[in-house]
Formats: sequence, structure tokens, C-alpha cells
Amino acid sequence: MIESKDLDFTGRRVLVTGAAGGIGSAIAAAFSAHGGELILADFDGEAIEEQSGEFGSGTVFHQYDQGDAASIAALAAAAGPVDVLCNNAGMIEAGPFLEQSPEIIQRIIAINLTGPVLMARHIGEGMVARGRGVIVNTASQLAFHGSATRAVYAAAKAGLVQFTKSAASEWAPFGVRVVALAPGRTLTPMTVPFLNTEEQRQEGLKHIPAGRYGSREEMAKLALFLASDAASYVVGETLIADGGYVLL
Repeated sequence: MIESKDLDFTGRRVLVTGAAGGIGSAIAAAFSAHGGELILADFDGEAIEEQSGEFGSGTVFHQYDQGDAASIAALAAAAGPVDVLCNNAGMIEAGPFLEQSPEIIQRIIAINLTGPVLMARHIGEGMVARGRGVIVNTASQLAFHGSATRAVYAAAKAGLVQFTKSAASEWAPFGVRVVALAPGRTLTPMTVPFLNTEEQRQEGLKHIPAGRYGSREEMAKLALFLASDAASYVVGETLIADGGYVLL
């Protein structure tokens, strides 16, 4: 039985990247509702400042660039000790692979793979030293089946899934859990542009046995669970939440 104390984050410092919108903002709200002390970070400094105001004066916000190693290091230093890292920031740049420039390819990999790995490296060092902590990486269903117009994004997220397994096996003996959440088609500002028309929406639903798109609140609840004591024996796993998409 899951008890209320299993989902209690009172006194725990929670760093959420990509917190200004979409799944990230819902994750921040979920941890705030369960007592977490929030550290919110996003590329959009103005939006993250507005977001932090929703969670009380104790919330800290930082503007940073997920694609820049120095910016990631600066954020990690400014954040201080972190009990839970929700490594959520990411981006999608869809289109035919041959039409994507080397610069775009490098940016997609930097934000969706290199950035989260570096963030985990910086924050994880302190967790290992203290003998406790949880890292929840946000992957994607595309890590498991790919996409004709998101080749580089899918590859980066697949790399993040394998990093999750490897880091988990290395850090679990030190009391640090590393897990991942792989959202399926979820209605967020980042995904809605790909579902502009009724035809696009209906075509997308053909591949989802559950018959609907996910909500960001559903994904936030799963991130909260994975980080909680209720999931204390979950190590290195990626929870796929896609309405059954990968089954087809």
C-alpha cells in the first residue's frame, strides 16, 4: 500500500529543468503540492520567473541554456545541494533528416542528450557524496520505435535511456537512483503544433490503443512517483506512458 509519507517531499530540494511550460511546469506543480522545495530552471528567463511566483516566495528560479556546458555548470553550482533532479528540458525539431543542417543536428543532440548527461554529472556528484538522491530523466516513446521525421531526436532520447541504465548501475550502490519517464503523445505547447488540424489529430490517435492523447498532469504524477519513496526499489528503468503506442 502506498502511504502518504511515501509521496511526501517536505524538506527535499527539487530541481526541475525545462520548468517554464509543458510537462515541466506540471512536474513543478506536482512536487510543490507534495511539499518539495522548488528550484526551477529554463531557457526562457521571463517565463520561469513568472512560473516561480505561482509556488511561493521560497521557490528559486534560474535562466540557463541546456545546450551550453558552461551554463549547465553554472546552474548546478547555483542550485546547491539537490535531492531530486527532474532532468526534463528538451526540444523537438521535426523534419526530413536530409533537410536538417549539421548545426540543427548538433543542437538537438546537445539539448536532448549531452545537456541532460552533463546536468546529471554535476548534480549527481553531490548526491553520491551525500549518499542519497534521485534523478528522473525525461526520455520519449520515440526512443523505442523512432520516427521518420524525428530521427535525431529519437536517437538522442534513446541515448538518454541507455545513459539512465548505465548511471543507475554505477550510482545505486551509493544510494542514488536514476530512472526515466518516456512520455508518449502528450498535449503540450511543444507538441500541439504537430496536431494543428483535425486530420492530424485523428491520424495520431490511430496509433494509440487508449484512444486519446496524454496530459501533462498525468506525466507529472508519474515523475513524482518515480522520484518518491514508493518507487525506492526502481533503479535504471524507463517508464513508458504512451497509451499503448509502442505496442503496435
